[in-house]
Amino acid sequence: MYISQFDPWKSELCTCPPKYSLNPYTGCVHGCLYCYASSYIKDFFHLREKKNLIEKLKREIKKIPENSLVSLCNTSDPYPPVEKNRKLTRKCLEIFKEHHMRVIIITKSDIVLRDIDLLKEMSSCVTFTITTLKYDKILEPNAPSSVERLKAVERLSKEKIPVGIRLDPIIPLLNEEETEAILKEAKNCGAEHVTASTFKPRWDSWKRISQAFPAMAEKIKNLYFKEGTKISNSWYLPESLRKDLMIKVRQICDSLFLTFSSCREGFPELNSSPSCDGSHLASERSFSEAQASTLF
Repeated sequence: MYISQFDPWKSELCTCPPKYSLNPYTGCVHGCLYCYASSYIKDFFHLREKKNLIEKLKREIKKIPENSLVSLCNTSDPYPPVEKNRKLTRKCLEIFKEHHMRVIIITKSDIVLRDIDLLKEMSSCVTFTITTLKYDKILEPNAPSSVERLKAVERLSKEKIPVGIRLDPIIPLLNEEETEAILKEAKNCGAEHVTASTFKPRWDSWKRISQAFPAMAEKIKNLYFKEGTKISNSWYLPESLRKDLMIKVRQICDSLFLTFSSCREGFPELNSSPSCDGSHLASERSFSEAQASTLF
């Protein structure tokens, strides 16, 4: 099935609400150095369309209860450059609208702005990954700039579409010092929620990061590979350091009146939001409310 229940390797650290997941495309062209999906999806940085996606989705959606939560996407970005013409993600949204699904979109692309008309008629929200303001062209070489993403946050907010950001991943000695600046910019642009997560390298992402930032990698490698912990093929920072980083983000979010959660860090007690992924932003608007918003 193309649409399936979200289950990230049965991770005990995952606190996501029950939801379905759909990736209209296999692979991603953003080329993010920290990407984890490239470790288990062959030729990940080569984008492919899902074969007969729309036809299969129309059949599969009938087996899913109305008002279910669907996440677009958890592996590949739903808005790669080819989406401008192919419109696979838009066609999926049209199907979800018809079946009264709640939708959370996770993206790095401002192409999502094209679909404002659909999103305003649905119970939906959008979360943008904002990792850095300084190093985006190195860390995320083929993705829209962080400035473009923040402009998209502002536009969606003005259109009354709930929006949040993913501060992900936080890499010690690289982008952690940008945390406050990123969160202030996101707040100024209308973001309502923040999901934060630390860098959890796998064999290939560590190689890419260490080649791009050798001095930083040399300083932090022991934090991961000697003092840290390996969980589900990913290396984690020591628990105390991860917690300190999450507390810092939470405190800044509190000062800015942003709700906060962490992603697979093991500290749910720090969360101040109803959902860790920001999907509560969609849940807070019923389908009827979304429909009514288009009348004014």
